[in-house]
Amino acid sequence: MFQEHPYLTLSLVAFLANIPLGYIRANCPKFSLRWLFWIHASIPLIIFMRVTLGTSKWFIPVCIFLAIAGQIIGGRWRRKRTSWQEAERLKQIPAIDPLNPKKLDESRTTVVLLNMGGPRTNADVPDFQKKLFTDPTLIRFPLSFLFQRLFAWLLVTFRTKAARERYQLIGGGSPIFESTERQTEALQQELTRRGRKVDVIFSFNYSAPLPEEAIRAVQQSGRTSVLLLSLYPHYSQATTGSNIHYLKKAASHIYPEVRFTEAPAYYLHDGYIQAFVDRVHEQLKPGESLDDFYLIFSPHGLPLYSLVEGDPYAFQISQTVAKILTKLGRTNRWSIAYQSAVGPLQWLKPSLEDMLEAVTRRGYKKLLIVPVSFVTDHIETLCEVDIEYRKFAEGLGVTDYRMSLAIECHPEFIRALADSVEAALTPPTKGLRHTASLLRGGIDSLLKFKK
Repeated sequence: MFQEHPYLTLSLVAFLANIPLGYIRANCPKFSLRWLFWIHASIPLIIFMRVTLGTSKWFIPVCIFLAIAGQIIGGRWRRKRTSWQEAERLKQIPAIDPLNPKKLDESRTTVVLLNMGGPRTNADVPDFQKKLFTDPTLIRFPLSFLFQRLFAWLLVTFRTKAARERYQLIGGGSPIFESTERQTEALQQELTRRGRKVDVIFSFNYSAPLPEEAIRAVQQSGRTSVLLLSLYPHYSQATTGSNIHYLKKAASHIYPEVRFTEAPAYYLHDGYIQAFVDRVHEQLKPGESLDDFYLIFSPHGLPLYSLVEGDPYAFQISQTVAKILTKLGRTNRWSIAYQSAVGPLQWLKPSLEDMLEAVTRRGYKKLLIVPVSFVTDHIETLCEVDIEYRKFAEGLGVTDYRMSLAIECHPEFIRALADSVEAALTPPTKGLRHTASLLRGGIDSLLKFKK
C-alpha cells in the first residue's frame, strides 16, 4: 500500500511525525540545544522514508513545508493545552476569604467531607489504582497527553499483586471508609450539639461514595448549598484541589443549581494541633520521656512540579510541625521527611527512607514517627510506616521504633472541623466590615492631623 502511494506516505510521515515533536519543542527554551534537537529530530526518519520509497529529490521542499506545519500545529496544541491546564488548576484552588461572603442557610446546606478513598477489599484494588493513576490532576506522567493511560496501565499491571499483598497485611482492604464514616458521624453530632442544622456526608475521588453519588445525595435531600471541608488539612492541587474539581464537575452535570462554598483551612487550629500532641504522648510508656526519642514528622509526598507551580503544601506542613513542636516544647532532634512517592517523577525531599538512614548514622536508635498530614490510618500509615519502614529501620540498627496513630475522631480534631464549618456558616457581617473601615479611616485621619 505504501509503495503504491509513495508521495502521500512521505507527506503523512513528514507531517504527522512533527506534531508530537512540535508539542515537546514548545516546552523548551528557544534556540536551546533541546529546542534545536526536536526541530530536527524527524530528519533521519524522513530521509530514510524518502530513500526507501524512491521519491524525487524535488519533493524535499514539500517535506520541509509539511514538517514545519506539523511543528507549528504541535506547538500550538501544547500552548492551548497548557492554558487549559492552568485554567483547570486555578479552578481547583479554593476561594479564600471571599470579598462579600453571604450567610448560608443552614437548613439547606450539606457539609461534604473530602478525601481520596481506598479499596474496601482486595478485589477493589485494581479498579482503585486505575482511577488513581489515570487522574492527571493527581499524577502527571511525562508526556501525559500521550502516555497517561499507558503509564497507568503499566503501574496497575505490575503493582496490583504487591498492592494486594500490602492491603492483606492490614486486613485485606483499606479502613478509610469506616474511619471517614465515623468522622462524619462525630462531626454531625458535634454540629447538632451546637444547634447547627446542616447535614454532613462524605465523598471520595477513587472509591465509593464517588462525587456523583455525593451530589445526587445532596440533590435528593433538597438542599441547595454544599460546604466543602477537606480531610487533607494542608492544601494541594493534587488532593483538596482535585476533590473540589471533581465534585464541581459532577454537579455541573447532575445538579448545576447547587452553590459551593469552601470551609476555611484548619491546619493551624489549636484543636487540630492538640490532637497530634496527644497522639504523640500516647506512645510514651509510664516513666518514659519524649526527649528519649528522635521525632520524624512524615507527611505524604507530593510531585516536585506541584511545588514549582506554587503549591503551598510543603509550607503549610512546616507551619503545622512548628506549632506541634511549640506545644511539645521541642527545639531539636526532629526532622520532616516525605513518604509514599510513586511513579517516574521527582518528589519532595528528603524521603522518609533517606531520613531514617541519616538519623541512624548519627547514632539515634529510638525513633517516633508522626504521620503529620494524615487524619485517618490506612495503607500509608498502617503498612508503609508501621510495617515496611519499621523493618527498614530495624535493619539499620534502630532498637525502638514507634508511630503515633492518626487523629481519627479525637475530640479536639472534631472540634477543629466544627469550628471550620461554623466559620463558613457565619461570615463577617457587613456591619463589622463597615466598622473596621471607619476605624481605619479614623486612625488615618488622626495620623494626618498629628503630622
